[in-house]
Parts: sequence; C-alpha cells; structure tokens
Amino acid sequence: MEKLHIQPSELDRLPYYELEYTIEEYNEILKERNDKSDKSTNAEMDKYNVGNMVNKAQSSFRAPKMPSMPSIKMPRL
Repeated sequence: MEKLHIQPSELDRLPYYELEYTIEEYNEILKERNDKSDKSTNAEMDKYNVGNMVNKAQSSFRAPKMPSMPSIKMPRL
C-alpha cells in the first residue's frame, strides 16, 4: 500500500483493530489527496475562467428552428 508501506500479505495477518486503524489512515490519505486535486482543479478553472467561457459558448450557440410541417387534408375514399 502506498504511503503505509504495508504489503497485502501483511494486511491479511493484522489483528482486526490494527487493520481498522490502517484502513482509517489510508482513507485519510485518500481524502487529503482528493481535497488537493479538487482545490487545484478549482484554481485552474478560476484562473482560466472556464465556467464563464462555457456559459458564453452555450448562450451564443442556438440551434436553428426547424420549419413546421404544413397540415394537408387527405381526401376520403
């Protein structure tokens, strides 16, 4: 495992309470990594103002209106 320096075979041999503690540590490491990546992603979005660009692109793009089909009455036979 990454920063815990534990082999999978060692995890199998751990008592329950140590395994639980190890899993909690690993979850904390993952939460910190996710927070860092979220912050960097948000910082880059703010830096390049991506949200504003997307809004402008969506507002400027309009699909052309399709003409409506004329109603034709068919003769009865």
